[in-house]
Amino acid sequence: MATFRFPFITFSILAVMAGLHWLAADPTLFYFSADRIAAGEVWRLLTGHFAHADRAHLLWNGLGLAVLGLLIEAHSGRLLLATLGTGIAAVSILLLSPYSRLDYYCGLSGVLNTLLLVALWLEWRRTRSGLVIAIACGAVAKAVIEASLGASVVTHISWPPYAWSHVAGLVGGLLLILIRSPAVFAPILVRTSSHGRKHSAAETRRCHFWTHASARSRMLP
Repeated sequence: MATFRFPFITFSILAVMAGLHWLAADPTLFYFSADRIAAGEVWRLLTGHFAHADRAHLLWNGLGLAVLGLLIEAHSGRLLLATLGTGIAAVSILLLSPYSRLDYYCGLSGVLNTLLLVALWLEWRRTRSGLVIAIACGAVAKAVIEASLGASVVTHISWPPYAWSHVAGLVGGLLLILIRSPAVFAPILVRTSSHGRKHSAAETRRCHFWTHASARSRMLP
């Protein structure tokens, strides 16, 4: 029988998000701002992802975190923390880069895309379902469309959307998956590199290694 583990991390972050929105005298003090971070307000690197512009913004992101956070934390609390950290780092790097010219940014939607990709990866490892691949492709297509249009295709809030943060979140999720399970794409790489010629002894050993590593990754909890 599976042991129930209270999703402490997910509920704690939801509480922080609600507190920043309703208890902070001036929530804008917690928004992400590259200029203010450079001036020493380094807490914005973290709080900017958990502060929100309005109730609708908070509600949609809170629902997303509740679903995805619970799914990942049921597998591993450490994995949820790693996913959140990777997503925050990926989006923050984008926001601090010359490519982003935003004065302020707030919201968890970019990081939620990291959580989405990792949650789909966990489900794909468990089921090998084509539906999981279809949902992942849909998420990528949505991010690309939003980045092209400069507008959200699902939600409408008072805060102007920055769809490139969603792309950054997906990139962060992909990097985390590759780090934690490099065997995911190994068979493809092996087949591509060996196409049209015989395997050398070293290639044969590498192929056997990736095959065993892939099998182990499918058996891990």
